[in-house]
Amino acid sequence: MIARPQTNHLNPNIVNFGIGFIFLIIGALLALMISSDNSFYGVLAIIAPIVLGVIIIIFSNPYYGILLYLNFSFISNGLSGYVPENISFILGINFILLLTTLSMVVHIKWDDLKKLSQSVFYIAIIWTIYSVLLIVNPLFGQVDSLIYALKGISFYAVQLIPLVLLYMNTKKEFNTFLKIMIGWSVITTIWAFKQTVFGTDLYEQKWLDAGGYIANIFNGELRSFSTFSDANQFGSTMAFVSFVCLILSFGPNTIIKKYTLLAIAIFTFLGCLISGSSASIYIFIFGFLFFFIFNKHFKTLIFGLAFSLIIFSFLKFTDISNLNYQVLNIGTSLAPNDASLMVHSNNQYLVTKYLENKPFSIGIENVNLFEIQNHPESFLSNLTSKSSFASIWNQNGIIGLILHFIGILYVLVIGFIKVYRLKSNDLRYKMIALYGGFIGVIVTSLASPIFDQTPLGPIMFICMIYFTTADKLDLEFVAEETQVK
Repeated sequence: MIARPQTNHLNPNIVNFGIGFIFLIIGALLALMISSDNSFYGVLAIIAPIVLGVIIIIFSNPYYGILLYLNFSFISNGLSGYVPENISFILGINFILLLTTLSMVVHIKWDDLKKLSQSVFYIAIIWTIYSVLLIVNPLFGQVDSLIYALKGISFYAVQLIPLVLLYMNTKKEFNTFLKIMIGWSVITTIWAFKQTVFGTDLYEQKWLDAGGYIANIFNGELRSFSTFSDANQFGSTMAFVSFVCLILSFGPNTIIKKYTLLAIAIFTFLGCLISGSSASIYIFIFGFLFFFIFNKHFKTLIFGLAFSLIIFSFLKFTDISNLNYQVLNIGTSLAPNDASLMVHSNNQYLVTKYLENKPFSIGIENVNLFEIQNHPESFLSNLTSKSSFASIWNQNGIIGLILHFIGILYVLVIGFIKVYRLKSNDLRYKMIALYGGFIGVIVTSLASPIFDQTPLGPIMFICMIYFTTADKLDLEFVAEETQVK
């Protein structure tokens, strides 16, 4: 088993120095406030220790930076609405990831580089290099837009993958990842029900009025988005977690844990429903399809197949879902004549014609959201897409789309082989749950731009790492299970 280069304990020397430095900063700021009678320094005296404390913890051990990044990714979008416009929690989470990467560089040793010799890391490097090289595209626009676009499609992966390979590669940390994902999903679903039952608060309503209503209002009714950037991202994440928990409930757990996982699966599925996320239903359909392939118990296969068919039939062939506007929106994803689907299909046809002679597209920076907001005259920026993969095509050209597809396909093939060969029954159910859900997210990404957004995007990158290193995790799981026996 590959061990982390450092333990998950804080470096006492760095902590002691940091505490002293924090007190020094607080004293200086309070002195400035008293001498200038400016309360701004008082505010800084409160904020600065928190920021400095985070920096100290991250540079003491990158492991805690990863944990902070994962936890914060679930609420960063929602918190941004409660602070002044010049403070961005979304930028804050990117800053945390960057600091954690820099901390890794500071801590890394020569021998640790061998631990990065994994196919998934090389794939991330190749993809990032290709994306950055698009700066030489003759149709290239502005550097600031390029950096903004690369954040989701390249920079997340090239930073997260080595961090997880070095600092979250053991059974304990793998289980911690699952707990963080499931725990925050329960919390954010509770908040979504608060929005549905009691309505949005003052800050959320202000955000909706400023433009958020476009993605989160359906037929004049609210689609719950919880603390996420939009209802589609929330619904897809809850569908993924619901599927994972449902599969885990079949695994080798105590009775209490089985029913707890089943209850969470039902609760987060309801969260998916109130989001009205139209494409998230495919996470269950295709997730169960691969669960069938992996699973060898006939009764479980029948249960899963029946569950998928019931959901599909409920939405496709009945009018019962029309009684609820969120479920009605999900049902429209199965209708071939849906107006929204037709608009986006037509948009993609126009994009295809426009990019026929542009194998590298017109530059990432001319397509992404930043460009839509700041340079709306761009042709592609005005043709919205409901697909993560269509977005990759628009931004990186057909060559980029092929590279992206090959990378994901390679991870899926290698991951399938390794997951299929797992000997630990506990790890097997966990990996099958993640793999089936991952497949479902990939299919959903064909109809919804969710793959490069937090928190689902980072979760997908971490899953890719665990798929390709499942055999190493299996050794630790099997060793501990053998000791127990």
